Amino acid sequence: MDYRLLQSLIAYLEEYQQAHPEGNLDAFVVWLNHQLFSPENEGAHASTGPLFLAFKVMYLNKELKRQAKSVLSDSALSSLDEYSFLLHLDHQESFRKMELIALHNLEAPTGIEIIKRLLKNGLIAEFADLEDKRAKRVKITEPGRAELQQLQPKLQKVYEAFVAPLNIDEQIHFSGTLDKLSGLG
Repeated sequence: MDYRLLQSLIAYLEEYQQAHPEGNLDAFVVWLNHQLFSPENEGAHASTGPLFLAFKVMYLNKELKRQAKSVLSDSALSSLDEYSFLLHLDHQESFRKMELIALHNLEAPTGIEIIKRLLKNGLIAEFADLEDKRAKRVKITEPGRAELQQLQPKLQKVYEAFVAPLNIDEQIHFSGTLDKLSGLG
């Protein structure tokens, strides 16, 4: 049996324990992650840090969509984007179509398809923009509000379960980190 990986891990553990004799496993994992993936450590693994972070963010996005799909399967909505469109329209009187699409960081064709589905299902209504005759505005309808109210508690449970492994401090820190990555912070 080849023990090179174990020997490498033991060498890291010995280095960590010399500097942190009171350390625990969680602290060691954080320290080891920093040793392997921080920019100042230009080892073989440092260049893969951003790739792993990007992969993990994509994975989390897919996992959240997968978990929400079971709730949405019993509704008139087919995606979290549709839910989010309704949620935003419920908090503001109306949006221009392209404003709503930009708010969700979607390409125009994808956003237009979402709006078409919501219109077809009677969950939103479309009307002319009084300030710009070329633009159309959308607003939530009463059936859209009813659908939203029916889904909100179910999706809230999904979201709570999704972040359950994080304590409140970790949730706040993670939210701030995501804001930095998305350009909001």
